[in-house]
Amino acid sequence: MATYKTQRSIARRMVLPLAVQNAIGQTMADAEFVRSELMETTSFFQRTPMLEDDSAYAGKGHSFTSDVRLIGWQSNGEVSTRADHWIAGWMLAMTLGKEAFTAGVGGAANTHLLSWLDAADAAPLANIYIEDTVGLKRKWLDMACSQVVIGASKVGACTIKGTFMGGGQVISGALAAIPDYEVKPPLLYGQNAVVMLGPTGAPVSMVPRVRSWEATFSHAVEEVRQPGVGDYAAFLRYGLPTMKLNITIDANDSADIQTWMEERTELECRIVITSAGTTLTLDWPRIILPKSDLGEQDKYVGYTLQLDEKSILKPTGTEIFTASLTNLVDEYLVPAA
Repeated sequence: MATYKTQRSIARRMVLPLAVQNAIGQTMADAEFVRSELMETTSFFQRTPMLEDDSAYAGKGHSFTSDVRLIGWQSNGEVSTRADHWIAGWMLAMTLGKEAFTAGVGGAANTHLLSWLDAADAAPLANIYIEDTVGLKRKWLDMACSQVVIGASKVGACTIKGTFMGGGQVISGALAAIPDYEVKPPLLYGQNAVVMLGPTGAPVSMVPRVRSWEATFSHAVEEVRQPGVGDYAAFLRYGLPTMKLNITIDANDSADIQTWMEERTELECRIVITSAGTTLTLDWPRIILPKSDLGEQDKYVGYTLQLDEKSILKPTGTEIFTASLTNLVDEYLVPAA
């Protein structure tokens, strides 16, 4: 009986560019791929044919499908991993769409201020290089990050998951060289995440009452496929931006959470994560608590706070949300050569 060489999922590689594509369909040069990143072994991208068939039509003389034709290609996938400063900034920038960059002086850290691009613009796109097997080494073109979820439920690295959508194009072939993985990147640790909550402008630390938190940012990326564009999407555009924020927090001997909810107090939530010279600050300056579900949290009384687009509110004259990141990485949303 013949044998074959099996392919271990843990041996797969992923390499990301810092720059974004300058046009739809651009194959980015190998030199643009600068960052090897970890991914869970279950993180895969898929390329799927769009098919049209005659199964619903009469006139064939029978009840079965007799003709199936290719009318296009789609691509999508997810990347779940430990949150380090590089990939957190990259995914947030790709999803939110707006970056104000301030270069550090004299070797000081750079600052990335990320916020929502509230327009139906074309989403920023990037090539993503993935080696799935020895025979499957591909650049996935035109990949937009439609959603990113970041959170922590224990000590150890925060988790992050990016959901990607592409126009369907892939280019086969290995990179000329794969950059070495940074063995000890500055991870964003759950035990270093300070969750602050309180009246707008004066949030206070809720440590150690917070048991877990998770923030979701979705830009609902849409494919644009219209007559004349061929087998691939003409471009990918941003849909409506939405957010969710879930926090589980222990009750104490006060009634703070319940009072804020009942009195419809406008609050600010800020999450600050500092690790090895890098800082990520997530800030929602105007929120209200739609409800404050009381329940048991591991034998103790706690609140489950669930916020969405109806309880995360837009302040007058300022951003509804900002993510501020300091690190030594250059600007994220710069078009490739």
